[in-house]
Amino acid sequence: MKKRVTALALLLCLTLTACGGERDSGGQASFLGRAAEIREDLTLLTVDGREVPAWRYLYWLAYTCDRIRDRYQEAGTALDWAAPVTGGTLADYAKDQALADTALYATVENWAERYGCALTEEDRESMEASWAENAESHGGETAYLAALEALGLDRQRAQELEGVGVLYGKLYALCGQEGSALAPDQAALTAFAEERGGVTVDRILVAAGEDREAARQRAAEIFSRLNGAADQGTEFAALAAAGDDPAGPRTLQPGEETLPPSLLEAAEELAEGQCSGILESEEGFSILRRLPTDPAALAEDYFDHLLQTAAENAAVETAEPYEKLDAAAFYQALEDLRTADKRP
Repeated sequence: MKKRVTALALLLCLTLTACGGERDSGGQASFLGRAAEIREDLTLLTVDGREVPAWRYLYWLAYTCDRIRDRYQEAGTALDWAAPVTGGTLADYAKDQALADTALYATVENWAERYGCALTEEDRESMEASWAENAESHGGETAYLAALEALGLDRQRAQELEGVGVLYGKLYALCGQEGSALAPDQAALTAFAEERGGVTVDRILVAAGEDREAARQRAAEIFSRLNGAADQGTEFAALAAAGDDPAGPRTLQPGEETLPPSLLEAAEELAEGQCSGILESEEGFSILRRLPTDPAALAEDYFDHLLQTAAENAAVETAEPYEKLDAAAFYQALEDLRTADKRP
C-alpha cells in the first residue's frame, strides 16, 4: 500500500477528527503549556536552524501519548510509562516520537523555503473554506474551538499545522515535475526499487460472492482460457481489467497489506512474466502475473524516503526545558486538566 509520511497524513484528518484543543482565550496558555509548565511561545528546539515554539512539540507529545493510551486500553493492559522498551522507557519513547514528528514538520517548512514553495491566496481561501465546513459540522465555530481544546490548538495553530500539510503537497508535486530540483532521475529510482525489494504484479480476481463454488468454477475457466492464449500477457491484462480487482498493476513492498500475505508470498516466488496458479483466499480466487518493476511507481515512496531521511538527519538542538520535561508527568497533568474541564 502506498503511504505518505504518516504524521503529515494524520494532519489532513486533524480538523475532521479533533476532540480537544484551545478556546480563543485571549492569550491564556492552553492545556499544553499548563501541563508542561513551559511557556508555549518559548523556542523549545531548533531543526536545521528553524526555531520551533514549545506548543508545537507539546502538541505532538500529547498526540503520541493519546495514541499509546488508546492502544493499551484496546489491549486491556494497564499503562505503565516506566515500562522498559528499546532505547529506554515508554515515556522516553513518547518523547522521542514527538520529537521526530516535530522535526518532520520543521523539515517540510525548511524544504518549502529551499525549493520555493509557499502558501498562495488560493491555498488560504481553501483553508478558510475547510475551517468553515468543519466548524459547521461541529455545530458552529464556538463548539469547534471548544472541541479543539484538549489538543492545545486554537484556530491559528490548527491552520498553521494544516498549512504545513499544504506545503508538503506542493513539494510532492515538484517530485513529479520533470526538470524540477526534486524530480528523481531514473537511476536513483531504479536503485531505490532494488533496495526496497518490491514486486510488481497484476491480478485476475474472481470474488467469492454468495456462491463460492460458482466462483471457483469461473476461475478455473479463466485459467484455462489464459493458458490457451497465444499472447498470454495481453490476455492476462484483458482478463484482469474485466475481473473484480480494480486496482490494476501495482508495486508491492514487503509487508504490503493490499493483498493477503499468502498472495504476496506467491507473487515473490514468481519470475518476471510468469503467472501463478489459482490462489484461494477469503475474498475469492486470484491468478497473479509478475511484471517488471516500474521505478516510477515508487516515486511517492522515494520522495517520502528522502524527506524522512532529511528529518532524521536534521541538526536538532533542544533547550533546557525540553531536557527537563517528563513525558509521564506531563501527560498525567494534561489528563487532569482535561477531566477538570469536563466537570459541570
